[in-house]
Amino acid sequence: MQHYTDVRELLPGMTAFPEPAAAFSDDQPWLADHLLPLLAVDLGVLRPELAGTVVTLLCPIEPYEGCIGDDTQAWHTPFTSPNWLGFQLQADNRMRLLGQEGYFRRAPQHADSPLADEALRLHAEDMHRSHARTRAFFMQHGRLPNAMDSDDASVAGQAFLAHLGGPFQDGNWPDYERIPEALDLQYSQGSTLGEDAKIRIQRDGRDFFPVASVPAYDWCAAGADAILMFYEPHSRTVLFTFDWS
Repeated sequence: MQHYTDVRELLPGMTAFPEPAAAFSDDQPWLADHLLPLLAVDLGVLRPELAGTVVTLLCPIEPYEGCIGDDTQAWHTPFTSPNWLGFQLQADNRMRLLGQEGYFRRAPQHADSPLADEALRLHAEDMHRSHARTRAFFMQHGRLPNAMDSDDASVAGQAFLAHLGGPFQDGNWPDYERIPEALDLQYSQGSTLGEDAKIRIQRDGRDFFPVASVPAYDWCAAGADAILMFYEPHSRTVLFTFDWS
């Protein structure tokens, strides 16, 4: 499989800042309240046999501390757990969460609970604002703003992706939180960064492969040190987790 690092030019089949309506299933419009679409990737760039299969890299608005899903265990499913969430990729390449809206602290189900506190509301506003600003900069200049928060288009910006394809990237994520129960993760501790075949994720005995990773704060105001996205072709499952180094 192909492996690209420090991706600073959009490759064929990539679309930055796709519209939520193009990323999310019609029956889950509320996903746009909780997840920010960053980059659509045609998997043909990694595996020719998957040309036309498009997955969207997402940045969760939560958490502002801890892990996403930390305090919403009653709403978890076999495909969602703290720091992990899975999606079904539909035939039209829109993604459907294999879970419930209550997985997110800002969901209406928690409106009258301590989960929906003022700090989280302010954090969400900041995330939406920064995402909109970065999108506007990209639409004007064709790149992401630089890390110093400058609007000077002559300054080199952030990479769109740290990694595209390649081996599993090591870090805290394999043993940070338990993977959802419908999935299986095998991890040989002591592997070095980027060493292949030391991390394996499966659904029903079939392997996921790494699609992309990038620091959330290269696109938004805050977030994980790495958003990691994986894909299992047979079931068309898109899986996300987050590294906090």
